Amino acid sequence: MENNQEVAFNIFLKNFKKNVSKIGLKNSIQKDYILKVLYFSKEHLTAEEISNKIRENYNVSIGIATVYRAMKFLHDMKLVNMLDVGGSSIRYELSLAEHHDHLICNNCGAIFEFTDEIIEEQQEKVAKKNNFILKEHVMTIYGLCEKCQ
Repeated sequence: MENNQEVAFNIFLKNFKKNVSKIGLKNSIQKDYILKVLYFSKEHLTAEEISNKIRENYNVSIGIATVYRAMKFLHDMKLVNMLDVGGSSIRYELSLAEHHDHLICNNCGAIFEFTDEIIEEQQEKVAKKNNFILKEHVMTIYGLCEKCQ
């Protein structure tokens, strides 16, 4: 018997496939596995970590170039957020959760999610003051986490 998370994921995947088909693009089993790994992950994952989790959890081999292409596709579809954590590492998360911003430790690479209504309101004010319609934004604060200070 499927648990609630599995049921929710299957509904999410079905809708994703329907939307991809509607706009005339192709889906692949590799994207399904990538989405499943991201959906059930509590972490922000690199392409390498996604590939490894697919191999470990589902016994399916997926090339790193395939993961990168899929991540670009999913990002373009606004399903995946890309997080630049500095260096050469990009981390990914599904963009299904409510909007949030990130704190990234420059030393250990830890990522902390946060929300702050004052920051959100201030961004709206700045946009309005400059006759700008705010559609979306990304806020990432870099520094040192409590452990690394």
